[in-house]
Amino acid sequence: MNTKFEFLGSPIKDIDHLAKILDVDIDDILYAVQIEDEDKYSSRTIAKKDGRERTVYNPKPIFRKIQRRIKNRIFSQISWPDFVFGSIPADDNPHDFIECAQQHCLAQSILKLDIEDFFDNISQELVESIFKKFFRYPDPVSEILATLCCVDLKVPQGGITSSYLASIALHSLEENLFLRMKSKKLTYTRYVDDITISSKNRDFNFEAIINIVESLLNNLNLPLNKKKIEINRFSSIPLTVHNIRVDFKSPRYDKTEVKNIRAAIHRLSELAKKPNHRTHYYYRIDFNRCQGLISKLQRVNHQSYTKLQNKLNKIYPLPNDSDIKYIEKSIKELKIFFPKQIGEGNYIYNKKFFKIQHRIGFLKSHPKKIYDSKAFDLNAELQLYRIRNKV
Repeated sequence: MNTKFEFLGSPIKDIDHLAKILDVDIDDILYAVQIEDEDKYSSRTIAKKDGRERTVYNPKPIFRKIQRRIKNRIFSQISWPDFVFGSIPADDNPHDFIECAQQHCLAQSILKLDIEDFFDNISQELVESIFKKFFRYPDPVSEILATLCCVDLKVPQGGITSSYLASIALHSLEENLFLRMKSKKLTYTRYVDDITISSKNRDFNFEAIINIVESLLNNLNLPLNKKKIEINRFSSIPLTVHNIRVDFKSPRYDKTEVKNIRAAIHRLSELAKKPNHRTHYYYRIDFNRCQGLISKLQRVNHQSYTKLQNKLNKIYPLPNDSDIKYIEKSIKELKIFFPKQIGEGNYIYNKKFFKIQHRIGFLKSHPKKIYDSKAFDLNAELQLYRIRNKV
């Protein structure tokens, strides 16, 4: 089992080297770090479960470009420990909430802890320290990267690099914490800001464990949310981690959750019966939401998965004339940027190309084949702007 955070990438010597690694003009980087915070992101507030409000940020284009490069060219070189889950890449397993819950299967008692206002409490100072001590970058490079990843001196929720910084924020102490828990025959996991510690002993006393975790978090100025401390023990009420039952050898969904998924698909089936409703934009949103719910059942090998998936396959969304307009408009945009592409083309261009190609394939999904001819013509035009065709 891997218990270490490790950076496998090369060192970055100075700001010029940083610009080369990110493939961003150094003037753009220096311009970006001088932008006022209010001009870096657009923001909106959403309600939290406890009634308070959370600010979610959306980076402006130049920050979106630079943060994506930081994610793809720096954070992609991190080797993550097996006890950290959520919003991190993984080759062999998805590292999602279901895999996280899997670690606690057959537990007899569970402690759930929450790091209070996690993103807001990851300070720019802590982020700068991560770049210095974990990535081993020199001070000027670390300062610039921290500025590019933060707003109002904290990690913004919604930033492209934010979930990675949240996952790595505890790197300096978490391995020791994990090994300390293991020595007490406890299982430790963290899913972003949710820490779960479980025992095979139903009567395990977690009081000392709470104090250990709180003390370590205080070293990073990260407060434990004492209102959300929760201890559950095996009883007639199922034990859950991230709303997944863990009182079996493998994770399972609660019957209530499965019932809700069935109800959602039934409602969609009723909508599909209405004339032309399957071509509506909002029907596609509902369909994708139901597909996501069914995919969760597949992850836990639920017996209802195949039946519900087959039912959903019969009521897939249908294309309409708006899809043709979208494709035509998007191809015109590609045509403008095609002459500027070098080599294999940039990430955004290629992403847009394949998104259009997928939408053309969707046109051909209509059972009456009314868009097949148009789809053929659009695809022929699209292929003119495929990067491999460029001389």
